[in-house]
Amino acid sequence: MKTILTLAPAILVTFLGVAVAPAPVRAQDTLYHGGSLDAHRHGYEHGYRDGFEYGVDVKGRGGALDFRTDAYRDAIRGYDPAFGSREAFSQGYREGYQSGAQDGFNGATSRLEQTYGYTDRSFDPDRNREDRTVTIYTERHWGYQDVAGDVGYRDGVNAGLHDYREHHSYRPSEHDAWKDADHGYSSAFGSKEAYKQAYRAAYEAGYRDGFGLRR
Repeated sequence: MKTILTLAPAILVTFLGVAVAPAPVRAQDTLYHGGSLDAHRHGYEHGYRDGFEYGVDVKGRGGALDFRTDAYRDAIRGYDPAFGSREAFSQGYREGYQSGAQDGFNGATSRLEQTYGYTDRSFDPDRNREDRTVTIYTERHWGYQDVAGDVGYRDGVNAGLHDYREHHSYRPSEHDAWKDADHGYSSAFGSKEAYKQAYRAAYEAGYRDGFGLRR
């Protein structure tokens, strides 16, 4: 599988006095629908998820948004040496966290969809099973927690966005992808049940963010 990273036009938006760059645009083939192999981009994806949850939580509590949290400063949550450069991951994490916090607080989903939307718009994990085995990740010795988290969150975001737009009820556990919970699984990861638990937890978080239960 080839992963190509391109950058969106360098338009900076000022937020809390800090310039925020738009999310990088990833062009990826359609055989697998998981996280980026690039350390910076992977850090961005991790950070955005954490920041989005933080922004939604602050908004729900009626607080003032300040993305400079411990998670933002540490910028290492979820990192594994198998991803590559720690510095690149941390830089991407902070950029993603700041963007995610802003979007979660404002209830914006356009960048959420840009970051986690499927390159192949016709892909549906409830029906398509062609990319179940992820040798590209096992060859790099990535752990099942990260793969299940990436794939599950991405699948959940897309399902949540779709159900919200189609005026369906909130129903993450009714999707076949959630029931099967093996999208992205490889026997090299070991326990399938452990993978399923991690996948479902991430799927539910992604679905909640995509559907906007707390809007």
